[in-house]
Amino acid sequence: MLSPSSTVASDLMPRLMLLHAMTERGHLSAAAEAVGVPQPTATRWLSALSRTVGVALTHRVGRRIELTRAGVALAESVGSAHTTLAMGVARAHEAADPGRGQVVFGFLRTMGASRAPELLRDYRATRPRVRLALVQAAHEELIEKLHDGTIDIAMSSVRESDVDIVATELFQEPFVLVVPADHRLARRESVRLYDCRDETFVGLSVGIALRRRVDELFGAARVRPRYGFETDEVETVRGLATAGVGIAVLPARHGGPLAGSAEVPIVPRHYRNIGLLVSTRRPLEPTAEGFRQWASAHSWTRSLGARRTSGRV
Repeated sequence: MLSPSSTVASDLMPRLMLLHAMTERGHLSAAAEAVGVPQPTATRWLSALSRTVGVALTHRVGRRIELTRAGVALAESVGSAHTTLAMGVARAHEAADPGRGQVVFGFLRTMGASRAPELLRDYRATRPRVRLALVQAAHEELIEKLHDGTIDIAMSSVRESDVDIVATELFQEPFVLVVPADHRLARRESVRLYDCRDETFVGLSVGIALRRRVDELFGAARVRPRYGFETDEVETVRGLATAGVGIAVLPARHGGPLAGSAEVPIVPRHYRNIGLLVSTRRPLEPTAEGFRQWASAHSWTRSLGARRTSGRV
């Protein structure tokens, strides 16, 4: 049920548009024709509108009915509101057009250096009229934003534990041991985590999704790492390892190791799977669905199809 204020607003709209038409058409008969009502009805509307507003909006000049200063002032406001509404309708049409509209795209901070920019560059080349809004966040925050509709699509880790998420896998990042270029393990073709059990490590803070994944690798290798430094940013961990503060277990850096460092493959091999994530709780708008389909066919995409991940609520 409409509130009293909404009911009044609905009743006023046709009469306000008549007032606006008078400023554009110059006289009442043309304004009445523009809004599609007979002139006697238009006269009654204007009288009723004056009573509602509480001031005279029209007056008679000879045989013509013209707007008072108060009427002109109100008509100008109606014109501004009409322009805003027209823009809203145009945006609604854009949102329904896959070749226009807006996509809010979220991605891990580690994707911001190269992977996400490359994807967005290629998309912009094919869909130049689509507006892109970008959000960088940790995995858990991206999942929350997908579910509440703050973002449309996320590029993040593919995890079976995520509830009501559909993921299309794009690529894999192998886990590596990041060491200074002059470290004793730097020239190894591969390394087992058990072989570095006595080393000092640098890593992500407890509670971060990637830290949990690394801890799982250590657990499988029966290693209890000794951390010298912990931080919230992956690239800070990589920089600390490069500087020789400790060594680190991280996904391989896209584009190769940082200067002054080496990335040694860990065996047995483990990977972080990165994919496009969408929430099953909210339907995608046409523009966002078009982006999802395009990105799913990007050259990175591995032919594994879409995977629905659903844990216990």
